[in-house]
Order: sequence, then C-alpha cells, then structure tokens
Amino acid sequence: MQQIDLSQNLRLLCSFEKSVSEVCRAIDINRQQFNKYLSGASKPSAFNLQRICDYFELPPAELYLSHNEFASRLQFRADGRGKAREPHANRLLKKAFPGDRRSLSRYLGYYMAHFHSFSWEGHILRSLVCLYEQDGMILTKTIERSKDPADDTVYLSKYTGYVSILGNRIFVVEFQTLAQDAIVETVLHPAGRSELTLLRGVTFGLSSKHRNPYVSRTVWKYLGRSVDHRSALKALGILPTYSAALDPRVVQILGDKPFPNEHLHYDLEPQSGQLGPPPNR
Repeated sequence: MQQIDLSQNLRLLCSFEKSVSEVCRAIDINRQQFNKYLSGASKPSAFNLQRICDYFELPPAELYLSHNEFASRLQFRADGRGKAREPHANRLLKKAFPGDRRSLSRYLGYYMAHFHSFSWEGHILRSLVCLYEQDGMILTKTIERSKDPADDTVYLSKYTGYVSILGNRIFVVEFQTLAQDAIVETVLHPAGRSELTLLRGVTFGLSSKHRNPYVSRTVWKYLGRSVDHRSALKALGILPTYSAALDPRVVQILGDKPFPNEHLHYDLEPQSGQLGPPPNR
C-alpha cells in the first residue's frame, strides 16, 4: 500500500513541474528508472529517495503518507488558480533569501553608503540605500549619482536587490536597473549585535566611469526609518577623503585606500600603519 501511495504522490509532485524529463535531469536519475517509481513497479533506494526529497523540498517520510493526506498537505504548492510552483532552478537561492527575516527587520530603513571611488582616486562615493520588506522578502533600492570633477559629466545609477542575513553577516545582491549591465554584491558585518549606526564590510562591483571591476571597504551609515528625500539626494556624490561633509568615523573605517594589500584580501578594519594623518578640517 505504501508503494502505491508513493507512486501516486510522486506523480502529483511531477504534475507541478514542467516535465518529468526535467525532473529526472535535475535529480540526475535515469528516466526509465524514475518511470518505475511513478508506476509503482519499484521503490527508490534510500539514496535516490533522499535526492528526490531534496529536489521537492520535503522530508522522506512525507512521500509515504496516504495519497489523500499528502494531496491536502500539498495544496500550498499551487495558488487558487492552479498555477504551478516555480521551476526548481528559480528556487535554488530562495533558501538563502531573506535568511533570518526576523533579525533583518531591525535593519529596515535608509542608509548612506560609502566606499572608495575607483574612477576618481582619493575620493569616496556616497549613495542612498533603502532596505524595505515586501511579500516576505527584504529588498533594496539604491540611488548612486556622481559628477566628474574634471568635466562635470553626471553618472546616475539605480539598483534593486535582495537582502539576506546569515551567520550575523548581511548579504546584499543588487542589479543595475538603468543600464542593466551590472550586478553589485555587498557583505556587511555589524560591529556588535546592538550596533546599527554604522554597518561595515566590503562591496564588489564595477566602476562608474571605466566599468572596471573593483572591491572596496564600505560603510553604511543609518539615517532612520524615514528621511527627507530631497536633502538625502543632495548629499549624494563623490567627495574627497578630507571633506568636512564626511563622518570622521566613516573615513577612519574606510582607510586611505580601497586595497589593504595587492592580493585582494580584505580585513574589515584597516591594517595598522595604513591610515594617514587625520585630515585637516
């Protein structure tokens, strides 16, 4: 009886997928062998059963439930219109995002993000980031605007992305929505569990002017749950590292150059001896 339930449950699961062949390719099980599971002619080994359950994201014991009970539990896999759930490939990273959503909720709001500019040496680029929740996900909207000091060319970039917190590290992956030609990743490390004012870490992306890949320390300064958008947008741009408009704590954390050493290895704090004398205010 259990084998009959297993085959019926497998057939029901496969009905939510694009095709049985796609399921077999994703699990890496021979189609002929999988057909025997679907027909009830044989049952999968413990190894293959685990691979099947990993793919469908359910515990092995659940596959052996009576078909009626299994079908009632599976209703959440389709919406009221009978729409199939997402393909497996689209679900690969969903376990990572948003990660610990409850822990992330305290970080919602606006930040002024700072990192070294690779297009303009000796300058820090400042952008506005908003972390917000939508449909159970933590998302970002980022605006980055800068003016070339040499020829006044204006560079404008907008990003949207996903946020996750795993192991007390905040991971941000953003897509450039205007030019649609870049993905930027930021990893932030709160200095302490109660720290919110300054989030520090590293940013990986492309420079605005030459589109070269770069890595820089980054500091996100918390502005609050709401901001005066006009004032916040006016504060965006590139500033020399000695600018009085920059928070001295931000400059101290960023260090006097983006690369601590030539091996692309980044400590969250500047290495001793790398900071120059305090800038004249």
